Amino acid sequence: MDSKIQFVNALEELLYKKTLDEISVSELVNRTNISRRTFYRHFTDKYDLASWYFEQFYEATFGQIVKGATWEEALLKYLDIYEEKKMVLLHAYDSQDINGLRNYDIMLTVKTYETYLENKGVDIKDEKIRFAIDIASIGGTDMIIEWLKNGMKMKKEKLVELLKRTLPNDILIMVEQ
Repeated sequence: MDSKIQFVNALEELLYKKTLDEISVSELVNRTNISRRTFYRHFTDKYDLASWYFEQFYEATFGQIVKGATWEEALLKYLDIYEEKKMVLLHAYDSQDINGLRNYDIMLTVKTYETYLENKGVDIKDEKIRFAIDIASIGGTDMIIEWLKNGMKMKKEKLVELLKRTLPNDILIMVEQ
């Protein structure tokens, strides 16, 4: 098994029990029986590992809007992962570090919207479009995190509907094409 995957598996096991901030690289190394040097060959720190882990399922779900998936179906697949990995993600998002998952999630979402809109011929350097991308990325990410932290009481289909209704018009127009 690939050593990166082994580190991801160890991280996921530990995130079931405690927050990302409470996990040490030593614990990850001990769980895998792979050297610390190998860990640092792949990742700069535990936050980099958590970001890589998150990116794998992000790109396979919401990231697919840049490859033709509808916004709704991509977001529903993304939320499926949240339901499946609820405790892991709760503990990952609890990080207070600047390199924590929330900031990485927002950055990925910004890049996804940029690519999505550029592919549709939108000038993403326009000030109004930049603002719309930031509002959609930060607001959407934070509302999904709140949904997760509040026990996912709302059906994910309803959350998708509400998030779509709150998209800035410059993005909504492109999503509905």
